[in-house]
Amino acid sequence: LLAGCEPSTPTGSTAAAATPPPILPRPQASTIALMTGVIAPTSDAIWQAMPASDKDWADLRYKVLLMAEAANLLAVPDRPGLLPGEKLASPAGPGDLTPEQSAAKIKAEWPTYLAFAQTLQNGALATLKAVDSKDADALVEDQGFADRVVVGCRVRAHLLELPDVVLLGRAGRLKRP
Repeated sequence: LLAGCEPSTPTGSTAAAATPPPILPRPQASTIALMTGVIAPTSDAIWQAMPASDKDWADLRYKVLLMAEAANLLAVPDRPGLLPGEKLASPAGPGDLTPEQSAAKIKAEWPTYLAFAQTLQNGALATLKAVDSKDADALVEDQGFADRVVVGCRVRAHLLELPDVVLLGRAGRLKRP
């Protein structure tokens, strides 16, 4: 099993001509796939969490860790907005950027985009502290972090247009009712 973790070394005359493998990370998912398939549903799961048992707290901890790591995934340079053949789940609305325009804006405003990703991660780490201490009051205060970041980022149009079903009601849902 560990042998698979070691890079293979070419032998003979092909060793000199061998091209080294590309350096990781190599994005395999688009920004829209991360937002709709990882960040939005994980945000919803964190938001809706009402942990009561040790297992509930442990499950929530993994969701919060996933959100913190998802911020790292967003920060991978040259991640495509959409993969070839991938389509938005719903058509862009008036004033929305196309995936191509959004990707160009992300590239042009990379430091600002990274700041959104860092804010997402910082919020996740604050929530992680609440989860690790099983502090339900702090958890309620911190749970809306992802909603605020996702909605704020969409307003600035640094991320691709999210399907309306993902955003309905989220902008006003910054505090638990």
